Amino acid sequence: MADDRRHELEALLARQRAAFTASRPEPLSQRKDRIRRAIALVKDHGEDFAKAMSADFGNRSHAQSMLTDIAATVGAGHHALKNIDKWAKSEKRKVQFPLGLLGAKAEVRFEPKGVIGILSPWNFPVQLAFGPLMQVLAAGNRAMIKPSEFTERTSELMAGLTAEYFAPEEVTVITGGPEV
Repeated sequence: MADDRRHELEALLARQRAAFTASRPEPLSQRKDRIRRAIALVKDHGEDFAKAMSADFGNRSHAQSMLTDIAATVGAGHHALKNIDKWAKSEKRKVQFPLGLLGAKAEVRFEPKGVIGILSPWNFPVQLAFGPLMQVLAAGNRAMIKPSEFTERTSELMAGLTAEYFAPEEVTVITGGPEV
């Protein structure tokens, strides 16, 4: 990988990390908004994705693409929206003796980790990039997606649409070969 590309990606990662840190604590409503935008991206451009996948694969069934890549991904987003309140809720734990006698309380708090990398393979390019993205966003993280270089048209479409729906500090798609 060329040094300028490496510096560009490192700067992007630094921007995402800084944005993540600056936004803490982030309200659950912000996570839900990002999931809704990801659902809208896939749903609104399902036909475009199906055409791009067909071009990448030589001739992929439109129905297969709409079912396995588009509908499955939208379903993953709705699942995340349905369960996010439960997933984000703290869980109480028992306190070890003798701390309980002293009034101590314990709980597990589920916290986001920061910036998550998603490496997507070629066979179901939309579902295997945006499906995990729904979970990443539900957890309150930022994401850098690297789709397969074997689905070039789909990857370029992903990159362009993601830039329309998300700020680079939230979600970004990085295109290129294995050197990236």
